[in-house]
Formats: sequence, C-alpha cells, structure tokens
Amino acid sequence: MSADRNSVPHPESADADALAGALADTLEAVEWLERFERPYLLARYQASLGELEVRLLGLKVEHRAYRSRVELGQARLRRGEPLSSLALAAIERAVASEVLAWQALEADHTRVLADSQRHPGGRPPLDPARVTRCRSAWRRLARHLHPEIRPDEALAERYWGKVDDAYRDMDADLLDALAPFIEREMSSSPRPFPPSAAVRLRNLLDIRRKRLTRMHSQAPFCWADDLEDPQWIAEKQATLAAEIEAESDALATLVLEFASMSATTVK
Repeated sequence: MSADRNSVPHPESADADALAGALADTLEAVEWLERFERPYLLARYQASLGELEVRLLGLKVEHRAYRSRVELGQARLRRGEPLSSLALAAIERAVASEVLAWQALEADHTRVLADSQRHPGGRPPLDPARVTRCRSAWRRLARHLHPEIRPDEALAERYWGKVDDAYRDMDADLLDALAPFIEREMSSSPRPFPPSAAVRLRNLLDIRRKRLTRMHSQAPFCWADDLEDPQWIAEKQATLAAEIEAESDALATLVLEFASMSATTVK
C-alpha cells in the first residue's frame, strides 16, 4: 500500500512541476528582454533620435535657467527692489543650484547616447539555431536550478551560475554539455517539490507575468515594431526638429528679456 502511494505522483507536486516549467519560461522571457533586447533597442533608438533629443534637452536646460533668471528679476522689481550688481549675483547663485540638477539630467542623456554607439547596427548577428538552443536549455535547466524556483538548494548553488553565464554568452555548446550532466545528477537523487511549493510558485509566476506584460508596454520594448518603420522614425525626427526650433525661439526671447533687465542694473 505504501509502495502504491509512492508510485503515484502527489497532485500538489505535479502542480508544482507544471508551475515551475511555466515560471522558467517566464523568467527566461524577462531575461531575454533585459539582457539582449534592451541594449540593442536603445542603441537603435539613439541612432535615429538620440542626438536630436540631447540637443532639445540642452536647449531646455538653458531655457529653464533664463526663465528662472527672468522670474527672479521680475519678482525683485515687483517688490520695488532695484536690480543691483549684488542682486544679479544672488540671482545667478540661485539659478546655479537649479541648473546643476538639469545639467545632470542632460549629462545622463549624453552618456546614454555615447553608450549606444557601441551597438550602432542594432542587435549583433546571432545564429537563430544557436539562440533557440540556448534559450531552450536555459528554460529546461531553470525549472530545476533557478534560485526563485529552487531556493537554497545545494544543486542550484553549484550549477546555476555556470548555466546563467553560458546563457549570457549565448554558448550553446556549453549549455548542451552541462544539461545532461546536471540532469543525470538530478535523476540520481530526485528532488520533489514540497507540498507548500505550489502556492509559492503560483504567486511568483503571477508576479513575473505581470512584470513581463509591463515591460512589453514600456520603453524601449514598446518601440520594437516602430523602429522597423522608417515613417515612424521620420515623423519622430520631424517632431523633435519642430520642438528644437520652438525651444530655440523661446530661449532667444528670454535671453533678450533678461539682457534688457540687466541693462538697468544699479551699481
């Protein structure tokens, strides 16, 4: 009777196995987007639109700085206070603290643009068959080794780092060599899921699927199809060019206004 019970898989264990497989598939989809899609989609986006966006942001930084100068100067004049040399110096100090934050944002955009030049052609050439082998092997082994699926297990601690490194390098040969070796070791000492695992795995699967859905709706992943469309890129470039022109005109107006105010400076 005891042997009969042991020969029939426990329903909760079978459920956990199925959930582990689904979670492994979802985790791999997230990893693929983060590791391989994100950098190259960003690179393609920056190659088409990055320089225009950096130019626009630079103009916005100058625009905000001059707008602050004008507003601070106007506030003094409304209070009946003359624009003395000391007052102008105080305005510059006040603006400087704001400009530092804006310039940090501009520098970050400039860095992203520079980093994107490392992948000017978009995604590097990868053999589709090799990619399929790597992704399949990662999913196959993740259900037994991934820390989220098998937390605090010695086998996962020994082998998961090697599997993940091989996936990162798209080393299909190493993954193909590791898989049977690891699976033989697993078969020699079966590791059934505990009864409580199904609830934990179901919750994790729900969290990861929601994250994957969010990622597809967010930049840069939501640009994947658009970046294949020359018309979309041309329209975005035209929009940015128009914004740059408008920002330049607005900046010129503020520069003249502040220059006019500064010309009345009281020594």
